[in-house]
Amino acid sequence: MANQISSMNKLHLILRLLVEGRSQRSIGRTAEISRGSVAKYAAIFASHEFSLSELLALSEFDLQQIVKPNFKQKPSLEVLYACFPKAIKELKKVGVTKQFLWGIYKQAHPNGVAYSQYCEHLNKYLKTQTLSYVFEHRAGDKLMVDYAGKKLHLTDYETGELYPVEFFVGILPCSGFTFAMASKSQQSPDFLGCLGACIQAIGGVPQAIVTDNLKPAVKKASKYDPELNHSMADFAEHYNTVVLPTRAYKPKDKALVEGAVKILYTRVYAPLANTVFYNIYDLNRAIAALVAKHNSMAYQNKIGSRLQQFESIEKDKLKPLPTQSFELRKYQEAKVHPNCHVVLSEDKHSYSVPYQYVGKKVSIKYTTECVEVYWDYQQIAIHERLKAIHKYTTNPAHLHPKHRYYNNWSEDFFKAEGAKIGENTKLLIEQILSQCKHPEQGYKLCQGVLQLVKKYGREALEEASEICIQYDIISYNKLEYILRQDLKELKDVPESKIKIEHKNLRGETYYQ
Repeated sequence: MANQISSMNKLHLILRLLVEGRSQRSIGRTAEISRGSVAKYAAIFASHEFSLSELLALSEFDLQQIVKPNFKQKPSLEVLYACFPKAIKELKKVGVTKQFLWGIYKQAHPNGVAYSQYCEHLNKYLKTQTLSYVFEHRAGDKLMVDYAGKKLHLTDYETGELYPVEFFVGILPCSGFTFAMASKSQQSPDFLGCLGACIQAIGGVPQAIVTDNLKPAVKKASKYDPELNHSMADFAEHYNTVVLPTRAYKPKDKALVEGAVKILYTRVYAPLANTVFYNIYDLNRAIAALVAKHNSMAYQNKIGSRLQQFESIEKDKLKPLPTQSFELRKYQEAKVHPNCHVVLSEDKHSYSVPYQYVGKKVSIKYTTECVEVYWDYQQIAIHERLKAIHKYTTNPAHLHPKHRYYNNWSEDFFKAEGAKIGENTKLLIEQILSQCKHPEQGYKLCQGVLQLVKKYGREALEEASEICIQYDIISYNKLEYILRQDLKELKDVPESKIKIEHKNLRGETYYQ
């Protein structure tokens, strides 16, 4: 006992009894220590510069320093505990065990502790490194969501084959109100569909949504500044809330939903174990009934049930639901082709953008009804979504002025342009369009006819067109030849007598 430090309460008790003048034997019986220990403490207190009354007023820490000054851990343990931070990091590596680390410790310190003591002290050290903070959850503040590790199953009606489905769980930490449903996968459409159904079920929007680092939610995980993917960010903006991804491999960040999953294994999985479901709709109806029963069950250590707690303290604290339902948007990067179009890969359909963005990389945001194109965060085009493969949706305003002219090519366009020059030109164009076998061939001829007005004028083109109509001429070369001649003389000349002179013509004597 002489080498043991008595508890602080006993040191004060010994001092008080010494001040009262009690004998060492009596003090030993009262304090339940040996008379020798009492004599040791009495001698230490008597040799101190303070009186017994002054010592009694000191703090417990000061009394300990007086009884055994410079108390500290054994040097061997100090060395041992200094090795533990590195040892914890090494334990995370494949194949590294406590015994392996103890062997390294013994090589460096042959007089160190044995393996059993090494493990005991290491476990004590680990406990000091895994402290938890207790959060007080406010009403309407957070919604925690997660997928269960174990899956439910649907049965194929024809083959009887089982195929797995995911089990989504959401919980409001303040009241414990729980939501659950099955989904075919954890991909964005299913995950956000479950999350939207959960918010609709609780009838309001929490201040924040706490989720795991799922791919449908988080694009880039980070301890301090995680990056959400586009769909999750759109969802949060639509519902006017924020998303708080948990730290990777830290289930304590959403411990309540982890606990809720374990409870639902008993209250949902077990009752459904012997029931066969052929479609997910019947399965979700059964899940909803069991979860409603779970929410109505009385707490064991709290007042009321989850449902009562939710309705009394949390329901009114939630933000109102948006008036419109959330529509999932998809995203794609694309380069603008030289024809002023981008290709939506999912549909293999092309949509136009302004010609100024040719060669630039743009972002495409699309839903089931609409396709929007953005460059540098600015919307540059919007189209109705069409799923016709290898087709084009074109806004003429997006095309270069030269291309807009070609884009307008049609029979009506050329007839209208011909009518602007005159009736004969219009009739000539109609004659050309009716006799050409392919529309594009006729369009090119018509374009050639219209271009001649720039060189010869409207009057001349009208007269030449009249001659061509008279003799049923639809040749561009003949029309241009007529324009170069004296039109008054040509009006009365038969077509067979009209001689076209051209440097590329071989003439009558070539084949003789």
